[in-house]
Amino acid sequence: MDSVRILIADDHELVRQGLIGVLQRTHPEWEIVGEASDGRMAIELGENLRPNVAILDLSMPEFNGLQVTERLVNALPGIKVLVLTIHSAEPVMRQIRQAGASGFLAKNEAPRHLVQLVEKVIAGGPFVASQSASRPASQLEERERVPVQYLLTPRELEVLRQLALGLSNKEVAVALEMSVRTVETHRANIMDRLSLDSLGEMVKFAIHDGLV
Repeated sequence: MDSVRILIADDHELVRQGLIGVLQRTHPEWEIVGEASDGRMAIELGENLRPNVAILDLSMPEFNGLQVTERLVNALPGIKVLVLTIHSAEPVMRQIRQAGASGFLAKNEAPRHLVQLVEKVIAGGPFVASQSASRPASQLEERERVPVQYLLTPRELEVLRQLALGLSNKEVAVALEMSVRTVETHRANIMDRLSLDSLGEMVKFAIHDGLV
């Protein structure tokens, strides 16, 4: 990669400035081409500025880091995406990888390992992750479980909310103005993304995370 053009997206300005400072102290030649405070802005800036590296927070307004990653990877072939999050759990890393990201970094490790991971994603090769990202879900405390809001699309969240309220697939289809087949597809995707086996488990997740 001849030049490194970086887009940074996080809804906290102090975090963005901190990340920029860490990067430029080590690599002043790297160019920070844009800063975004939400997911929609990240997508717009990415498509307009065409960076070759994007550093994204997982939890952002408008669109989350998974959705932004999917959009940027589809719009900009070859872009390297590094996702930062406080949720250092195996299920989160799996979702980030499936979205097309090149790497995963726990936020509390960013000051120490951000530059190293950016260098690795620039160099190419396999998916990279910080050390704390390797903990399996079975080792997480309940408070560390990733809220469904960070793992599902807005439409999937709507379907999950309706199902948790007790509506049938047909009733959800009417309420959300979609076909029953589309509801069934969303329902299957929700169960796959959350690694669930039953409607009862879906309802439990929806209640726990305040969807109903």
